[in-house]
Amino acid sequence: MINFAEAAFHHRAFAQELPRFISEVRRTFTPEAIAAQLARIEHERNEKDEDVPGEDDLLRESPSNIVERARQFMTIKELLTATALGTS
Repeated sequence: MINFAEAAFHHRAFAQELPRFISEVRRTFTPEAIAAQLARIEHERNEKDEDVPGEDDLLRESPSNIVERARQFMTIKELLTATALGTS
């Protein structure tokens, strides 16, 4: 779920399909199941971001990437948990 949504921020084809994807996720899963999955993902990401690697850890994500990923996650979380989705 989150992988598709994150791809939408970087690839036009995924972005065009995002509204349909969000709608399908909301139709398929209960609000409680969505909330539980989002909470699990958020918890895992927070733990990962808090890890303090050594200075030579080349796999460490940059602070700007962490902030961008968090922003993307919050956008998707809002879309999946909104009471109603509008149209435009």
